[in-house]
Amino acid sequence: MDKPDTGTTKFVHRHLSQLKVLSRLLEHELDASKGSAEVTLDRELFENLLDTVEIFVEDVERENGGRAATVAQKPAAEKPAVTRLN
Repeated sequence: MDKPDTGTTKFVHRHLSQLKVLSRLLEHELDASKGSAEVTLDRELFENLLDTVEIFVEDVERENGGRAATVAQKPAAEKPAVTRLN
């Protein structure tokens, strides 16, 4: 596989680890509930999953100089503290 050569491609390639951790966690939760048609996630865990996706999207948008500044942000009082999974 060729190495990424554009700035944005390199940036995304380096930050994919966040999404890989998210993917593995969701896969684990699916495996843990094999016998059931429903998957139950703790609210705090779900908020952390959502924060991970939001961080990735914001970082990519910021790198592209895109919509990061125009995206409506939740007020700081509503948004929970972000915990990075590094």
